[in-house]
Amino acid sequence: MPKTDLKYTQLDASHLQKIYNLTQQMSSLGDEARMLDSLLDELMQETNAEVGAFIYYDAQSDQFEPRTIRSPFGANDQKVEFSSTVFKQVRSTKEAVLSFDTQQDATYQDSRSVIMNDIHAILAFPLIINAELYGILYFDSRRNRQSFNEVTRQFLSFFAVIASLALEQVLKKEQVEKENVALKNQLEQSPGIPDMVGKSAEMQNLFRLIRKVAQTDVPVIISGENGTGKDLVAQAIHKLSKRSKQPFIAQYIGNIPSSIVESELFGYKKGAFTGANSNKTGLFEAANGGTLFLDEIGDLHPDLQVKLLRVLQNHEIKRLGENTVRKVDVRIVTATNRDLVQMVKDGQFREDLYYRLNVINIMVPPLRDHSSDIPLLAEYFLKDSQMELSRAALSKLMQYHWPGNIRQLDNILKRATILAVGKRIEEEDIQLDMAESAPDSAPLEGTMEDIKNRVIRQRIEEFNGNKTHAAKSLNISLRSLQAKAKELGL
Repeated sequence: MPKTDLKYTQLDASHLQKIYNLTQQMSSLGDEARMLDSLLDELMQETNAEVGAFIYYDAQSDQFEPRTIRSPFGANDQKVEFSSTVFKQVRSTKEAVLSFDTQQDATYQDSRSVIMNDIHAILAFPLIINAELYGILYFDSRRNRQSFNEVTRQFLSFFAVIASLALEQVLKKEQVEKENVALKNQLEQSPGIPDMVGKSAEMQNLFRLIRKVAQTDVPVIISGENGTGKDLVAQAIHKLSKRSKQPFIAQYIGNIPSSIVESELFGYKKGAFTGANSNKTGLFEAANGGTLFLDEIGDLHPDLQVKLLRVLQNHEIKRLGENTVRKVDVRIVTATNRDLVQMVKDGQFREDLYYRLNVINIMVPPLRDHSSDIPLLAEYFLKDSQMELSRAALSKLMQYHWPGNIRQLDNILKRATILAVGKRIEEEDIQLDMAESAPDSAPLEGTMEDIKNRVIRQRIEEFNGNKTHAAKSLNISLRSLQAKAKELGL
């Protein structure tokens, strides 16, 4: 900010009103160019100058660059010459410069531009941003110099402080917008997600969401059917995050006794229970600074749900058998194929824990919703074996409904590489499990109601009891499916 000992005693109410009006006008303009254009036009009238300009100062090269010019010859006339002496004065003092009679002013006796252009009065004042000269607002008069006086200098010096602050805010806003655009372009043009394949709209949307979520540090729930690649999503979030150089540790929760899960997560002290022959570091500690992925979080025992909630709230853990509190810095990513919302309603999952975990929810689409990716996925899975699919074999894969999703596709292709003769997989090498093919191949026996009930049973089994996904696959409402399931005792 320019140094000055002026008290602006000569400024009257009209000057203050102009400052207020100009400030209001600046606040309504959203970019640097429009703001400077508006300032020049208004201040040209205030000073009655014939020439006005914004001169940008490049500190790195110590060069002055006229960017916006107003002259009798038209806006931005590049033929207008300026006095570098004035610019150097402003740069040196960071204060306004006023010369009422430049032709007689000793400072400009050797200034060719002043003499040749018959400049009679000059007024220039600095725009200071972060204590450094950003640019100069310059005005000169070649005929009428009555408004080039001390009052005008005081007015513009006072206004320069306000204009500098307003310009600083605009530049910050523009910088943020540029960074956002750059980040958006980077995200859109960046390579695919690690270890994940897909060109369909569904997968591209998933990839964009993964990239965005990876830049944050909030808890994430990854939802989706078995075999869709929820673990790959979790790993991708970690690899693309600022924690990528720290540990990524995964723990499967489903079908494991809660006592074992607890000791794995929190660790224990020697002697805490029978068999605890030494101290053990838990996964929360082992993942400190990194990411802990808890798969099948819906199966977490209620007692452990309470303990996990405390970790999320306080970032603290205690090993089993000790009272020492240990701080941990861990990002929690969870996954489930169950309907946690319904589990909360049924009292099977803590509501407060659900909302702590569910800051971001990523739904991984089932393979049948992006079957156009099957050729690409098949190529990816067969890359190491250097085998290829016949047209008939690929057609068979494309027509299947894939209840086991991408994991099932991988397994079937591995089986096909063993059964195939040579380097070409034929249709007969693609062996689909009969149980998995049942919905499409089961004979239509019994009444229509019997067939409908059988399909509902099979579809709920396919989705491991997840009624939300089963209802979606049947194109019926969740409420209708729940009512029917209750009737069938499912």
